[in-house]
Amino acid sequence: MIKNMIILALPGVQLLDVSGPLDVFAEANEQLGRQVYGLRVMGWERGLIQSSSGVKLMSDLALDDEMTEPVDSFLVAGAPGIRSFIADAALLMGLRRWALNSRRFGSVCSGALMLAAAGLLNGRHVATHWAVAGYLADTYPEVTVDADAISLSDGPVRSAAGVTSGLDLALSMVEEDVGRETALAVAAQLVMYFKRPGGQSQFSRKGHASLTGRSALQDLQRYVQAHLSESHNVQTMAARMSLSPRHFNRLYQQQIGQTPGEWLEQTRVDHARRLLETGELPLKQIAAACGFSSTDILRRAFVRQLNTTPAQYRKFFATSGTVS
Repeated sequence: MIKNMIILALPGVQLLDVSGPLDVFAEANEQLGRQVYGLRVMGWERGLIQSSSGVKLMSDLALDDEMTEPVDSFLVAGAPGIRSFIADAALLMGLRRWALNSRRFGSVCSGALMLAAAGLLNGRHVATHWAVAGYLADTYPEVTVDADAISLSDGPVRSAAGVTSGLDLALSMVEEDVGRETALAVAAQLVMYFKRPGGQSQFSRKGHASLTGRSALQDLQRYVQAHLSESHNVQTMAARMSLSPRHFNRLYQQQIGQTPGEWLEQTRVDHARRLLETGELPLKQIAAACGFSSTDILRRAFVRQLNTTPAQYRKFFATSGTVS
């Protein structure tokens, strides 16, 4: 039986959120020499759907259409302005109807916001784009958001971090449906990773660790950022504020929402990322410049924060010649 795959594309949709997964499923059909997947684009209404890039898609189905055949998978694509649709009750009702009448359903990128608004993600672990992960987690506390995951599967729910990770999600669905060998062949043909190294945190661009809290804490944060190579820890930072380490730790967590040690490691890793991207310094010098006592400690902090190593990060993000 053909697996009918439907992707809902709302006005302003990110084009690659739609075309990426569809190309993976289409390539699986090619590799198998038969049509396993039937591919359709759904619009809010029938007709043209203008994407965020200005390119238009033609929908095969409308959200209020009747189901005439079984649906295997129903995915909601992301869009830069997708939050403006969350309050539309009719849209959420139609989306919920299609999702619950599919064998599995899910989202690419910020499409997860629509599923959450429809109450379809309660009690589930999901991935979404790093830029909206905090909003999703704060607005829908019943949903467990993995801000670093590239793609996730939880029960009938399939979700992807965003944009190109829609290909990763589709590839994992192909492996789930027809096996690893076909999925590997699809990845090779599309020149993509079968399993992408690291998580999506390595791609985030949030700048420096935030300067927040009362002004005295911001002054401390500025000082630390300007002197990262020094041996900072909870004790030295507390002393700089003339507080006991215990009081400082409690105050910091109340004001900032994380421990001083967590903020310090995040700040050091953020600086290491920028130095790695220039590709000019060896790892030993980068570790020292960021306040890490060895390259091994730098590596362990990098893996904790970004789920990848400094060497892997440099390989993908360096903008000039590298020195190892």
